[in-house]
Amino acid sequence: MFSKVEEPDYTVLESLENNVEIREYRPQIWAATVKGSENGAFGTLAGYIFGDNSHKERIGMTAPVVTEEGRMAFVMPNRYDLNTLPKPTDEYIKIESVAPRILAVIRFSGFTGPEKDEKNLRILEQTLQEHGIKTEGKPFVMRYNPPWTPPFMRRNEVALLVEP
Repeated sequence: MFSKVEEPDYTVLESLENNVEIREYRPQIWAATVKGSENGAFGTLAGYIFGDNSHKERIGMTAPVVTEEGRMAFVMPNRYDLNTLPKPTDEYIKIESVAPRILAVIRFSGFTGPEKDEKNLRILEQTLQEHGIKTEGKPFVMRYNPPWTPPFMRRNEVALLVEP
């Protein structure tokens, strides 16, 4: 049996139709890279959490894996802060502090991909427009499951930052 991986803390502020939620997230720390293809980026970040870091320490896998315009990020476990998190040894990995924020999120199952992500983004944007909720920045995708998870059981989300 697989143990559940750690996920970021958030509070659902509002649930809308079409599986859309408005969520308030606490601060996070991300390990992010722009290295190569999506598989190359995942491999680079996986190396970091599997011990290719300044402490040679294994860092627990968390969910979601965040992708946005050629970047990929792993959310670091809550037990770390910027001072205690091992430093990357790969120059392509950057540690980022992500401030508290409010996100509009649409949840869907199956595989992600440009067409499906774009379809869900359009539904998210239309739902938010109907409720007068304004967003800023670029959308990003959050994937929560390992690759062996059957498509109908996968949890994926497209998110947008809600304007303050």
